[in-house]
Parts: sequence; structure tokens; C-alpha cells
Amino acid sequence: MHRFFFCAVSCALVPSALAQWTTDTLSVARTQLAATSVEGKALFAGGVTLGTYHDTVDIYDAQTETWSTASLSIARSQLAAASVGGKAFFAGGRNQGGRFARVDIYDAATGTWSTAGLSQPRARLAAAAAGGKVLFAGGEVTLGSTTRVDIYDTQTDTWTTAELSEPRKSLAATAVGDLVLFGGGDASDRVDIYDTSTDTWSTASLSIARHSLAATSVGGLAFFGGGSVGGDSVDIMDAASGTWTTATLSVPRRKLAATSVGALALFAGGAGGFGAGDVVDIFDTGTQTWSTSNLSVARQSLAATTVLGRVMFAGGSVEQGGIFDTVDIFEPEHGVRYCSPANPNSSGAPGRIASHGSLVVSEQSFTLAAADLPVGEFGYFLVGSGQGTVQPPGSDGVLCLVCTFQGCGGIGRFNQAGRIIQGPVGSIDVDLSHLPMSPPVAVQPGDTWNFQCWYRDLGSSNFTDAISVTFI
Repeated sequence: MHRFFFCAVSCALVPSALAQWTTDTLSVARTQLAATSVEGKALFAGGVTLGTYHDTVDIYDAQTETWSTASLSIARSQLAAASVGGKAFFAGGRNQGGRFARVDIYDAATGTWSTAGLSQPRARLAAAAAGGKVLFAGGEVTLGSTTRVDIYDTQTDTWTTAELSEPRKSLAATAVGDLVLFGGGDASDRVDIYDTSTDTWSTASLSIARHSLAATSVGGLAFFGGGSVGGDSVDIMDAASGTWTTATLSVPRRKLAATSVGALALFAGGAGGFGAGDVVDIFDTGTQTWSTSNLSVARQSLAATTVLGRVMFAGGSVEQGGIFDTVDIFEPEHGVRYCSPANPNSSGAPGRIASHGSLVVSEQSFTLAAADLPVGEFGYFLVGSGQGTVQPPGSDGVLCLVCTFQGCGGIGRFNQAGRIIQGPVGSIDVDLSHLPMSPPVAVQPGDTWNFQCWYRDLGSSNFTDAISVTFI
């Protein structure tokens, strides 16, 4: 994996262990592909490159950070994807031969593929899953748009059908709690809402009718952003209260991609009045604030998914014919920063610490990283159950960790062979089942731990700032 900072203005890309954004590549450059994640794997399937349709499925294993490939049963683009019950579904789509009802199903437990069929061939449909069911709704058919919804129930292993309240294609879908929502499409403001717990349908309305929008969910909120008209509009439904509010993206655009990680909802890329864009709008549901970032390459008709705390935006195109294999990967920093800024070191900057990956203990995908250390100086990470401020003799920095539990022999040190880092940057993967305390400790869901990095600094030593992280 290639790790780089992305600059807000034009600048050289600089490697950094603290970079929140990294890049990778698909095996084949393509646009109008579909993506979903299942059991620690992200899958990017189908797509088209200048009239050549693809059956390629790129599979990213987030635990091993390795890629492999598989093949759909039919090469096609404009398909829809969703995951439920340990399986990933890729349905519908089109190629030069027409539209398809084919559903390719990947079983993550066995690594095997099977096929099924929708009740109606179509492309530009939408998919989402909740309550053990996966739904494929709407889409483009021979004579326009359709109302058809195909529903697969993992518990009964059966397929049934339902109908949207209006026919439409290029709609967006997301799930929140037991609800699956299908919003927009064609020239519609309609939102069809299916309650998987009661097997009932209801409707709501977006603030502006539009198609080619994107949807995602965070906590109890469902977001519908962008689109062909009023392309900076974001409609937000609170599932608990059933109420709707609105917000705006920083740049109006359609054919964008959306996904979420932690408390963040992200809307990336898309096409606006001046062609494809690279803007990523990020809404933090915890602070109720918006911020922006940038993809490494401006593009539209890309695909998005999240796996083990990593957001991935893959493929896409520009209207002038450029097709991309780029995968932009976003890993949000975790925890609450304290003892910040740290005392400056001989480089003139204060050392910094960050964490990435997943806070879910069972996923074992948690990384510590440090940056702005003196070049060539070694260091290692520290862990403590509590916070404190002690300046050790002979050090230019402040130790901000203590050990608070009974029988603790002091703070932990990740100084085993292979875990010593060397400035200016460094990172390690943390074994959450064996923190190097005395005695060793396994992290439990709900635990809060504090981390810092110690490093040599010419004739003395120093510390980065510290972070407090609560695991789930």
C-alpha cells in the first residue's frame, strides 16, 4: 500500500505514517462498478472501460492488506451490490448485449461463488440490506424505469418481490436499523421505506427531486446527498423520530459515491458544472460539523465501501474519457488527543501520535503511528491505563501515561524486536489480546487505553503527544 498526505493546495506528496489518506490500485481501470464489504473483505465488481465490459472482481482483505481477484458470471456495468449474512450480492447490470437479471453471490466463509436471478432484467438499480434481507429496487428496463423490488431472505433462503411507489432508475439506497430506504431517481423526490421487522412499506419525500445521488447511514441517521438537480442538497432522516432535516455539500455534483465509518458520513467525487471533482465532504455526527478533503484523482461514477475501519473509493472516470484504477483509502484517526502539542524536538516540530484501523476488539485491526520525529532517531510506543504528566530526568518531553489498575507493574512498552521505529515516521500493528503491561493485558470492549511514543532526540529523549482510545 502506498501512504501519502493529500495536500489542500498543490504540493508534492510526502510519505507519512500519520496520513489519513492512502492510495492503491484495482487490477483493471474501470467506471460504473459496484462495491460492498463482507467479513473483513471489500469487493469491487464489474464496470466498463471505453466500451469494454468487465467481469473482474477485485477483493481486498483488510486484515492481511492483500488483494486477489475473481470473476462475475457475466461481464457488466451499472450493477448494484449489498451484503448480508456473510454473503455479498452483485445484481443486475448491462453490457453491449442488453440488461441482466443475474445475481452473483460470494460466500465469504467458503470463498465460493453461486448465482441467482432477479425477477426482471435491469440496470441502474439500487441495493441495501437490513434485518437479514437484501433488497434490489428499481432500475432501467427496456421501456424506461421499473418499480420492481426483489427481496432475498437469508433466514428462509427465499426470494419474493414487492413494488416501489413510483418507477425510477438511478436512485440511491441505504439501511438504518430495520429500515431500508430508496430515495430519488429519475425526476422523483420519493423515498420508499421498507420496515424489515414488520414487512411494511411507507413513503417520504426528499427536499428536491433528483437522480444520480448517493446514500449512506451513520448510527440512526440516513443521508441522501448530491444528485442531478440541487446537487449540493443533503436530506437526513432520523430513524428514531422519523423526522427529516437538510444540509448542503460544499460542491454541487451528481454521480458521486457515499459511505460511512464510525461517526462520519463521506460523499466523494462526482460530476458538477465543470466536470468531475475530487472533493470529499465529511459530516461528523458527533460534533454535527462538516469538513472537506480531496481524492487523489478527480472522478465520477466511482464505487465506495468501508471495511474494518477503512473507507475505500475505487475506480471512476472523467467526462473526457479518462478511466481510473485508483483506490483512495481513508482511515480516520481515533481517540481523544491530550498533552498536545508536545514539546518540540530537534527537528523544530512536536512529535505526534495517531491511531487508525478498527476500534472493534474482535477485529484485531488497530494501528499506532508517529510522525515528526527526528530523522534517524529510534523510538517505541507506550501504553497506560491512566493519564498523568511526569517529566523524566534527562528528557525534554513529558510522559503523559500512568498505570492505575491493582497489581500493575508500570506502563507498557512496545519495545520488542521488530517494533522499534525510526524517525521521522513509524507505525506498528497492535495485538489487542496482549498489551505489554506487567502482567500482560487483553483489551476488552468498553476499555479505555492511553498511548504515547518515546524517542531519542540527539543527546536526550522526548515524547509525542498522547491519545486516549475507547474500544468497542
